[in-house]
Amino acid sequence: MKRRLDRAISNEFKENSSHENINGAIKLAMDMKVLDILEPTSKTIGELAEIVSRLQNADSLEVIDIELFSSKLHSYS
Repeated sequence: MKRRLDRAISNEFKENSSHENINGAIKLAMDMKVLDILEPTSKTIGELAEIVSRLQNADSLEVIDIELFSSKLHSYS
């Protein structure tokens, strides 16, 4: 069984969807305290590596201007 750090280094998260990677990174981050980063344990280092790897393998999110979007919808009617 590979450790988190090994999975991050071998880029295993590239096979996951962006949605799965972003949610996985958020879940790990929510369970971590900011102070854990100051003196990280090997577990924390593995979790940080996984967060970085997951986010590096996620597509960029696009911000949609809802007013512009809805105005274009109304122009088709």
